[in-house]
Amino acid sequence: MSVLAEAAEEALESVTREPEVPPEAPPISDDVKKTMRLSIMEGTLTQTFLVWTSGAVLTGFMIHLGAGPMELAAVASIPMLAQASAPLAAWLLSLYPQRRLLTTILAAVGRGVWIFPALLPLLRIPQEQAVWYLILLVGFSHFFQGGAGVIWSSWMGGVIPGTHRGRYFGLRGGILSVVGLVANLSAGLFLDWVGAPINYQAVLATATVLALIGVGLYTLHYDPAEATLKLGLRETVMTPLQDANFRKFLTFVVYWNPSIMLAAVFVYPYFLQHLEMSFTQIAIWASIAAVTTLVAGPLWGRLADAVGNKAVLIITSVIAATVLPLCWILATPGNLTFIYISGFVDGVAWSAVTVAIFNLGLATAPGDKRTAYLAAIGLFGGLAGFVGGMLAGPLLALFRQFEFTMLGYEWTGFHTLFVVSALLRMQGWRFVRPVYETRAWRTRDVLRAFRPWRFAGFHWR
Repeated sequence: MSVLAEAAEEALESVTREPEVPPEAPPISDDVKKTMRLSIMEGTLTQTFLVWTSGAVLTGFMIHLGAGPMELAAVASIPMLAQASAPLAAWLLSLYPQRRLLTTILAAVGRGVWIFPALLPLLRIPQEQAVWYLILLVGFSHFFQGGAGVIWSSWMGGVIPGTHRGRYFGLRGGILSVVGLVANLSAGLFLDWVGAPINYQAVLATATVLALIGVGLYTLHYDPAEATLKLGLRETVMTPLQDANFRKFLTFVVYWNPSIMLAAVFVYPYFLQHLEMSFTQIAIWASIAAVTTLVAGPLWGRLADAVGNKAVLIITSVIAATVLPLCWILATPGNLTFIYISGFVDGVAWSAVTVAIFNLGLATAPGDKRTAYLAAIGLFGGLAGFVGGMLAGPLLALFRQFEFTMLGYEWTGFHTLFVVSALLRMQGWRFVRPVYETRAWRTRDVLRAFRPWRFAGFHWR
C-alpha cells in the first residue's frame, strides 16, 4: 500500500504542482482579496436563488400548471435564448464603463421580477395561459441576468489574476455546491411537505429576497479602472469573429451547447414523470453532486492552473458525454442506485467542465476586448443551445412512437433522446483540440502523468 500511495502522490503532484508566477507579477492586493471573499458571499445567495428558481422547483411548478413536453422544453431553453442580450450588455458597458453599477442594475431587475411567479397563483390567470406567462417571465428575467453575467465575467476576469483563476473559481464553485446542497435539500423537503401551489410561492418569494441581498453585495466589490475599446453594437458582435483562435473556441461552444440541451431540458421531467422521484430524492441526488463538486472543484481548478484548461475540458467532457447518460438510462422506477451514482459523476465532470469553459473563454479573449468576446459566447452559444433545447420537444414526441418494454425494462422516448445527446457530446473534444492556450499541456501528457495510477492494486503487471 505504501508503494501505491507513493506512486499516486507522485502522479498527483506532477500535475497539480503550484504554477510558477512570473517575477514581475504583482501580489494580490487587499482590495482584490476583499472582493474574492465578497464574491463567495454573494455567490452563496445567488446560488440559492438559482436553485430555487430552476431545476426541479421550476419543472415541478410547470407540471403543476399543466405544462406538456413542448412547454417544458421551452422553459428550460428560453434562458439560452436570453443570452442574446450579451452583446447589448457589452455595448452598453463600452458606452458607460461602470461594471459595478451596470451589473447591480441588471441583476436587480433580472432577479427581482421573480416575485411575480410567486404571486402567479393569486392573479387568477387561466391555467393554460399561466404556463406561457411563466415562460415569458423566465425569458425576461434571464435576458437581464444574461447581461449582468457577461459584465460580471469580464469584471471578475479583470480583478482575479490569471495565475489564480483556476483555483479560486474551483474553490468558489465547490463552496457554492455545498450551498446548493443545502438549498436543494431544504426546498425538496419543503415542497414534499407543503401542498401546491403555496409551496412554490413560498420558495420563489424567499429566493427573490435572498437574490436582492446578494445584488447589494455587488456595491462593495472592487472595480478597478481598466482600458476598454469603445465599440459600436455591430463591432461588438463582429470583432470577436475576426479572431481565428477565438473562432475555434466559439465553434466548440456552438457545438457543445445544443448537444447538452437535447438531454438537459428533460432530465428533471424524466426524474419526476418516468422515475417518479420525489423532490426529496432529487435533492439527495443533487446533494451527492454538490459534495463531490466541493472536493473535485478545487482539485480540477489547481490542475487547470498547472496544465491549462484544454486538457481538463477534454477529459471531463468525455466523462459527461458517456457516463452520465448511461447512468440515467440504467435507472428504473423504484431502483435509483444509478441516479445516485450519476450524482457523483455529475460532480466530478461538471465541476471541471464549467470552470474550464469559463477560464478558456477568458484565456482566448484579449483584455481590452474581453467583454465583447464573452458577449459573443453568450450570443452564439445561447442561440445554439436554445435551438437544441427546442428541438428536444419534437424529438421526444417522435421517439415516443418507438417505446417498448423488454424483460420488464421500459425503454421510453427519454432514453432515445439521451442516447442521441450522448453521441453528439462524445465528439465535443474534437472542437477543443485546435484551440490555442498559453502554457497548455497536451491531453496525452496529462494522462501520462497519471499513468502510475493504472497499476493500483495490480502489481503483477
